[in-house]
Amino acid sequence: MFRKKFFVALHAILLVCMFQVVCAQHDTLSVMYYNVLNFPGTTPERVQNFRTVVSYAKPDVLVISELISEEGADMLLEQGLNSGAQSNYLRAAFTNGEDSDNMLFYNSQKLILYSQDTIDTELRLINEYVLFYHTEDLVNTEDTTFLYFYSAHLKASQGTDNQQKRLAEIQRFQDHVSQLPYHENVIFGGDLNFYTSSEPAYQEIVSNGVFTLNDPLPAGSWHDNDQYASWHTQSTRTAQFGGGASGGMDDRFDFIFLSDDYFSGENGISYVDNSCEAFGNDGNRFNQSMIDLPLNSSLPDSVSFALYYMSDHLPVICKLAVQTQTTAPQYYLNLGVFLEGPFAENEMNPISDTLIPFSQPYAAQPWNYIGNENISFCQNPDIVDWVLVELRESEMDPSNATNNHIVWQQACFLLKNGSVVDTSQFNLPLTDISPSDNIYPVIRHRNHLDVIAAYPFEINGDTLSYLFYTGAEQAYGSSPAQKELAPDIWGMISGDANADDYITLEDIQIHWKSYAGKDGYLNSDINLDGETDNRDKNDKMIPNLGKTGQLPYE
Repeated sequence: MFRKKFFVALHAILLVCMFQVVCAQHDTLSVMYYNVLNFPGTTPERVQNFRTVVSYAKPDVLVISELISEEGADMLLEQGLNSGAQSNYLRAAFTNGEDSDNMLFYNSQKLILYSQDTIDTELRLINEYVLFYHTEDLVNTEDTTFLYFYSAHLKASQGTDNQQKRLAEIQRFQDHVSQLPYHENVIFGGDLNFYTSSEPAYQEIVSNGVFTLNDPLPAGSWHDNDQYASWHTQSTRTAQFGGGASGGMDDRFDFIFLSDDYFSGENGISYVDNSCEAFGNDGNRFNQSMIDLPLNSSLPDSVSFALYYMSDHLPVICKLAVQTQTTAPQYYLNLGVFLEGPFAENEMNPISDTLIPFSQPYAAQPWNYIGNENISFCQNPDIVDWVLVELRESEMDPSNATNNHIVWQQACFLLKNGSVVDTSQFNLPLTDISPSDNIYPVIRHRNHLDVIAAYPFEINGDTLSYLFYTGAEQAYGSSPAQKELAPDIWGMISGDANADDYITLEDIQIHWKSYAGKDGYLNSDINLDGETDNRDKNDKMIPNLGKTGQLPYE
């Protein structure tokens, strides 16, 4: 997939930020297609009118036709779009075809140009511009929303011969897009010179091809028809000057067609209902110019005059809602807990690096944890064992934080000083769960009674802290849940060889006895020294017979 390959390369140039995607919001993109009447031609000063139009319309994507030169593109960019303090617009590379040319300008704060291509036709190039939406979390998500823009200026004039030439141009476009690896978020527009929706090229767009395109504005016979006065785009003038057509507004030549996914939103972008319009047309311009009185009351007068003098076409615009990913900071979990089994004096004895499994050991019952945490080798000599860390949510108190209230889990390592670290073997775990008074941390171990916090986290910036070992009351259930291992040091109770959260004779007579005298990473090895022997039974299991965990399960 070419997009994935692109984002692997992008990793090298984007800064990594410590965020994860948590919800979706919407941004709006304004799209404009505009025939700029052979710009710059002999009147490059028209860029002042262009500046007035775009400063008011504020398009995020501007696709133009009837561009004469690359110098004209630079002029529209530098003196029009990026005038004054504005500097966020960029443009595509100029392609010089046989006749007038197309160009794309885009708001670089929202969009990035991914690629561009051309489609040869008998008269003019059809240009392809592929943009993607520039999300803040692009480096983490490694994917984004792509938009395929096509700009065409089809054969002009009425008559069957010209209709067939327009059809041939559209068929070249259809042949091109049928070869694309993706068919999504396609916009096809420009000065298409359709006099009616019944002509073959229009029907080819909306009915044929590998996917159909949709005209958001009414179909019909637009030419010289006052019923379609609100959607006419040519001509802005009743007087002849500066080239182009005159005669007032009586034709709909400028279009934006949208693929189906813009109406379903399935590919991350949706058409904003009723947003497509002939920009500046108030419906009262039939056979009139843009400056015939009364002027359009919904526009500043300066914009009406700028539209009149800039071109004989009105722009056509639409708005798109982009479903963007918002991000929330992750939080470090600073957890402290001791296990009774390997505890000695004021810390725990680390496990032998030859015993520690490279994959998390909590996939079996009763944990049924499906995480894939693993390591390649043991590089921290202070590791005691794997533990399973959970965050549970309860609106009341920990007694209601049962298994179906788990909101986050991760297999981690416990170090000899009681710290919990992730599979880097040195760093604190990270969670995207926002802290609240309803979140309680849980520590589970394969042969110790589980514990759940009695209180919410202590929050210090981006770190959530909870130290179980500082007192019996830190664990829900108090002293029945933890055991004093040394003066003022409390820990999880050892001896639960079958991990049912009860320490009974079954743990000794069945689970310990079955492995007595054996070596290895065994749940019957309560003190975690690699051997199942009498020290596990006599020192760690028998003193705790009858004890039960306080973690709620159902």
